[in-house]
Amino acid sequence: MKKITFIFFIFIANSFSISAQENEAKIHTFVQDKARPKEGMQAFIQNFMNEFNSHDVPKGTKELSMRIKFIVEKDGTFSNVEVLNDTSKVANEAIRVLNSMPPWTPSKHNGEYVRSSFILPIRIKLKNSKAKTLSIKQKKIYLKSLNQNKINTDFFDLTCNCAIVRSSTNNELQTEEYVMHANDQTGIYNMVFRKIDEKQAEEELRTIETDAEKQNADVKTVFFNGVKATEITFSMPDGDYVNQYRTFFLYKNNYLIGVSLVSYNKQLADLLFKHLKENFKLKI
Repeated sequence: MKKITFIFFIFIANSFSISAQENEAKIHTFVQDKARPKEGMQAFIQNFMNEFNSHDVPKGTKELSMRIKFIVEKDGTFSNVEVLNDTSKVANEAIRVLNSMPPWTPSKHNGEYVRSSFILPIRIKLKNSKAKTLSIKQKKIYLKSLNQNKINTDFFDLTCNCAIVRSSTNNELQTEEYVMHANDQTGIYNMVFRKIDEKQAEEELRTIETDAEKQNADVKTVFFNGVKATEITFSMPDGDYVNQYRTFFLYKNNYLIGVSLVSYNKQLADLLFKHLKENFKLKI
């Protein structure tokens, strides 16, 4: 079995939501306590990795990218599992693995367990070796290489060594999302813009910070594009590798904004995130 690295955008995927309705059969997308693995997310990732069989993946494949959408029932079991954007044709294996995992602790809202939707974006990198540490000279060359492209959207501009691989609009959630990959495969970016009122944004930001603290993440307040923001830094081990996550969230002009960067190398993650913060320009 090939060595696999899993990259999960946990905060981005599950922090933007709509108000729940009091209906027994309702599938909630906003809850006070979100569903989570009983063994913890890191253990869940490791177990998923150990179970996933990449034997049928075509030779030469460097990465797999998908989104697993499912419902966490009141008893923590999974239903309505489907894989979105399955360009690598591994949906059956991903669904098999998820269904083999232990039930989660279900979502809770207003003191009661409820059914809730969950979207788990996953990028699976097939690696053969660890990234090397850059020297001072290599670091300067690398930073210079990050100014290759100019990304222009209705919501932001960004100079980077990346390209948009997917953008989508969710009218129900009033959400715009952009996913970008670094041209040299050193990182992946995710930007989400959710139109909500200020009160709901404050509640969601508190939930994000609480979830981050539960994951033992480093949480601090910063200013980004002149706006107060919450910056979250954390890592997730998966076998021989440790994925490095750099994220921040802020509210501006009726939009709750989440920006996330992940890399398999700490040094590269720090360099990419520093460059991102210096070159990301909000247009809303």
